[in-house]
Amino acid sequence: MNAQVERRFDRLVPVLVTALVMLVAMMTITTWPVGVMEDDGIYTVLARSLATGEGFRLTNLPGSPNATHYPPGYPFVLSLLWRVSPAFPGNIVVFKFANAVFLGLAALGTWYFAHARLGMSRLSAGLVAILSTISIVVLLVTGLVLSEPLFLALLMASLIVAERTADTGDWRLAVLAGALLGALALVRTLGALAVPAAVLVLLLKRHVRAAIVLGVVAALFVVPWQLWVGAHHHEVAPVLMGKFGAYGPWMREGYESGGWDFARNVVGRNLRGLHGMLSYMLAPVPSQGLRVLALAVVVTLGLAGVWSLVRRMPVSVIFLALYIGTVLLWPFDANRFLWAIWPLLVIAVWNGANLAWQWKPSGRARWLRTAALVLVLVPLAGFLAYNARGYRQQWWASIQSQAGGRARAVVEWVNRFTAPEDVIATENDLIVHLYTGRRATPVSSFLAAHRLRPLTDAEDLDALQRIITTYEPRYVIVMNQQSVKSAEFLADGNPATLRRVGKLPDAFIYERVSP
Repeated sequence: MNAQVERRFDRLVPVLVTALVMLVAMMTITTWPVGVMEDDGIYTVLARSLATGEGFRLTNLPGSPNATHYPPGYPFVLSLLWRVSPAFPGNIVVFKFANAVFLGLAALGTWYFAHARLGMSRLSAGLVAILSTISIVVLLVTGLVLSEPLFLALLMASLIVAERTADTGDWRLAVLAGALLGALALVRTLGALAVPAAVLVLLLKRHVRAAIVLGVVAALFVVPWQLWVGAHHHEVAPVLMGKFGAYGPWMREGYESGGWDFARNVVGRNLRGLHGMLSYMLAPVPSQGLRVLALAVVVTLGLAGVWSLVRRMPVSVIFLALYIGTVLLWPFDANRFLWAIWPLLVIAVWNGANLAWQWKPSGRARWLRTAALVLVLVPLAGFLAYNARGYRQQWWASIQSQAGGRARAVVEWVNRFTAPEDVIATENDLIVHLYTGRRATPVSSFLAAHRLRPLTDAEDLDALQRIITTYEPRYVIVMNQQSVKSAEFLADGNPATLRRVGKLPDAFIYERVSP
């Protein structure tokens, strides 16, 4: 009887894990406005544009240029939900609930991958799935209208099928794998790296037909999007390329102007950023020595775990290597990219820890195993403490509450004192557009080089001048000290471009002076 109950419990593990993850994700949903992370605002604008038949357009900007910054997968899914629940902003909660469901599916996929593919016990696979999905950093992006939860769900499903295709060389499985990997690339751009990873493994295993089929099917998804980007990337003004334009021209400008020095400095900056965030997650204490130790232990476990899994998940390992290599070269905060592959990182570290646990040295070397296991406890304790603190303080809502609170006064002023046809330039451009209906632009620019240094005063002033010239906003509302300085310079000019007309608790309001 006990054995029968145990078997039934084992079969229930994936169901319980999925339900638990969905429940926790749903409990973290807030009603704070969309747009606080900017990316979530762009996704919402694109979803509405698709749902209302306007096309894949940035309707927040004057002229409604075609969108080329984010691929259309996640906005398309949101647009389907928008058609079912068209009342904005009430439907934002629907989008967040959908993210909770996607996260639950990601947990299920992680469990299946760990158990069926890697041979972990049902319970161990369940723990891996939980650590992969309801960590604070993953909940933070799940509680916003961001694409990571859908990407995670698709990633695990895609890798399961891709690895199986690599085992068998079955061309029919290759069709499914190609379709899933192609869809993955349309949710987040870096998902496209899984396609060459899968093709390479198939070729190495001499499954040539399956490699061709997988590549062709994936190309049916990826190539049309790239053709779209090539045809429309010029529609966004260069000054806003970093926020709304295509990635390719933006990155190319940075690397062409900076060369090898730029690449080296970007890698160094990203490594320092990863160290700062990850070491604190693993040892949330002031001691730099303990934080470095915790991160070193986890990196060692992860590398050992990945190395031992090369034969069992070759597509995943190559994808992971390509992904991390690209992220290190990407002139943007590298930490954000890690949350989209968190299950693979957890699997790698878990497997490394399991290797340490199973290690059975003989003789005097036994103390090494004891020391290794003690060292493993350092990042484990720190990670649990970090997440416990995050749950107590509800960190998943911190960004939303801070940014939403600051933007409220601006939105209220725009609603009260501006006309529907007015264009507004402000740091809160997406929130202003979504909650007032006014077209809105940023007040500054973001170049690839700004990953390494902030804008100079001259660059910020030039960006604001180009935005005013290109989009002719009636009002400029600024909060950032540097932007205020630029606006004041234009207000004091001869002739003046702006004139100050009001002040809010955290912002200054200027009106454009007609020539």
